[in-house]
Amino acid sequence: MKIKVTRAMLINMILDLLFGIFFMYFLLTTDSSNGYRWIITIFAAYDFTDIIMSIRKIIKLNKK
Repeated sequence: MKIKVTRAMLINMILDLLFGIFFMYFLLTTDSSNGYRWIITIFAAYDFTDIIMSIRKIIKLNKK
């Protein structure tokens, strides 16, 4: 079975991973206020969730 991954989807997954890691690093290393901490946490969660959804989409496309 050949896995079909488009270039755009691969770039999106890589960028989401890099930004998610950056947000988590920034969240853990800075002493920011609670408002900024919630915003950064939401961005990091969105990035990691988007990676999971992209993997799920790839799996669904390959089952067809």
